[in-house]
Amino acid sequence: MDSVYMVARKYFYDGNYEQVIEKFPALMEYAHMVGADVAETRLRGTLGAAFAQLNDTDRAEDLYLGALEEAKKRKDTFEILSSYINLGNTYFLSDGDRAIKYLNEGFEYIGEYELGDRAFVIMQNILASIYVLKEEPEMAQKHVDLAMSKLGITSTDARRDENLSNSYQSQGSIYLLQGLNYKSIESTLKSLELGKNITEETYLINNYKTLIEAYDKTNQYEKLNQVRKPYDSLRDRRYEKEKIKQEQIARFKFNVEKYQQELRESQLENLLVVQKADQDRMIIIGFAIVGIILIGLLGSLLFARNKRNKLLRILRQKNSQYLRAKETSEKLSRKNTKFLSTISHELRTPLYGIIGLSSVFLKNPKLKDFSDDFNSLKFSADYLLALINDVLNLNKYESKKGRELQPEHFDLRSLVNSILQTFQFLNEKNNNKVALHIDPDVPKVLHGDKTKLSQVLMNLLSNASKFTVDGNIDFSINQHNNNGKLVELFFCIKDTGSGIKEEHQNEIFEEFIQVPNNISDGGTGLGLPIVNKLLKILGCQLLLESAYGVGTTFSFLLPMQLGSQKNLQTKDVEADVDRLINKKLLIVDDNKINQLVTQKVLEQYGMTHDTVNNGQEAVDIVKHKTYDFILMDINMPVMNGLEASMIIREMGIETPILALTAAHDLNLKKEVHGQRINDILVKPYHNEQLLNMLVSYLDD
Repeated sequence: MDSVYMVARKYFYDGNYEQVIEKFPALMEYAHMVGADVAETRLRGTLGAAFAQLNDTDRAEDLYLGALEEAKKRKDTFEILSSYINLGNTYFLSDGDRAIKYLNEGFEYIGEYELGDRAFVIMQNILASIYVLKEEPEMAQKHVDLAMSKLGITSTDARRDENLSNSYQSQGSIYLLQGLNYKSIESTLKSLELGKNITEETYLINNYKTLIEAYDKTNQYEKLNQVRKPYDSLRDRRYEKEKIKQEQIARFKFNVEKYQQELRESQLENLLVVQKADQDRMIIIGFAIVGIILIGLLGSLLFARNKRNKLLRILRQKNSQYLRAKETSEKLSRKNTKFLSTISHELRTPLYGIIGLSSVFLKNPKLKDFSDDFNSLKFSADYLLALINDVLNLNKYESKKGRELQPEHFDLRSLVNSILQTFQFLNEKNNNKVALHIDPDVPKVLHGDKTKLSQVLMNLLSNASKFTVDGNIDFSINQHNNNGKLVELFFCIKDTGSGIKEEHQNEIFEEFIQVPNNISDGGTGLGLPIVNKLLKILGCQLLLESAYGVGTTFSFLLPMQLGSQKNLQTKDVEADVDRLINKKLLIVDDNKINQLVTQKVLEQYGMTHDTVNNGQEAVDIVKHKTYDFILMDINMPVMNGLEASMIIREMGIETPILALTAAHDLNLKKEVHGQRINDILVKPYHNEQLLNMLVSYLDD
């Protein structure tokens, strides 16, 4: 069993968690059958670790608790302490209080363990890290001191440097929380020196992150840049591993959904069996009426009854399995949504810098010779932003909130020309000719969900521009019906691109499916599924005509209400932007790149500015200086943007506060307006959006 266990563990260390989940239950059953209790406990613990890696903390906890009970029965203190440490690590990030509870329970068994001091140090270091995450430096310091007190004892000498490095890592984080930045640097460097043989990514990333923040706060930018290189490398490596892990989670989710489908089919089969059993029962009841004559059929009646009860028991078992699988699927879906939200926020912040600076450089006459390069850079950043939005929209349009219509009055021709302008660079790059024809009878102003219609047209035009080279793209809008209140418009986008083979035409509407073609950029397979979802919400259907090597035509007939010219809100930013000259703004942002981008935009349009790094500094400066606008980031250290805005309003200052944030969350928008912040702009944004927003508040 020891050799089998070592082979099985290799699946886990190789990151092949699906194999662990598939093979370990049978190995556990075999270990139980042959009485290999210790091996069974270890297999159960490893299976729990696999579920924890796939973010299924509920199943991981169940398995660890099972291993704990088995270890307690055998009075195996080593496995008892290992189980408590595993339970603490399982909830280390998601539920710190539960992790603390399990670790504290484990301390009761320290005295029974031959190497209790070593386990004591490990558990104290984990507790210190948890309290650092909870931003409770006093409690974290208590556990660091307890760990340090045992590190001179002989029983901990085998891994003394590793344990000391973990204690110094927590100490560095505690000093950072307390504002003792130089002490933080000293402790963190000590941790790296003691742990020079440690290659574990999380340990290195946390130390480098502490150094980056401390060097930034002490203005040691040269050292900061030296640390950032290995930090970024480790972050990139972790990101690639996380992608592989998320693929496993997605496959795991797919297998659960497949199992649900099999359960549903089984349920239908059981219903048919029950119906047949009911028919048998009716026949038996008929025979029972003449039971005196046909008493010999009593045995058949009893047999049918037993058969029916057995089928009902099977049906109840299948239903129970279906419900458990459904709950697991829903948990995975929620965790996947949370992961996508986190990743999108992390990507939006650097994208803001890329898009903002490239827009500034494009308008700088001194850099005119590099306009093509900056156009390419900005196009790539816009494409990446669109990809992030597509991934988020897959989940968004499945929710009730995402399916709600947001009607507004808008100029259709202006909207279409703006969208075509977005793809001008790509079409010039691919040498495409674009022709737009709008039927003169099409109303100028419409009333409908402008945002969803824009996303439909941008996805369809993106596909046409991407998969057409040296060709033509014809975009037409024609009126079919108009009763004075409601109009039906026929949208048609035709290209002479690569086309789609007939056998692939049904596949392109499935998520993440890329149809084979001769174009190197196959896309993500998200655009058309999103278009389908949006058009269903808008009340119509997407039509496809395509011939491989000839081209593709997408069309749809969209019903919309007629709009009102008087309700059409438009503002000419270029005409009003001169009004912003000499306006003074306060930039509140902890990110140096974000500060630089915003400063460049304001200076380009003749505005002046002051810059601070957090909400507390913003509160302090507005006590002595007056500004025309305050540009407030939300997520910042020391004091966040929401708290700072609330304090500024309590001081009686009515300066317009505009929230600039990378978070894309409806709940956050409610919080922002609840603190009397005037408006919110999600990063990355186009410079024109910021200018338009600033101009709109000049008349308030």
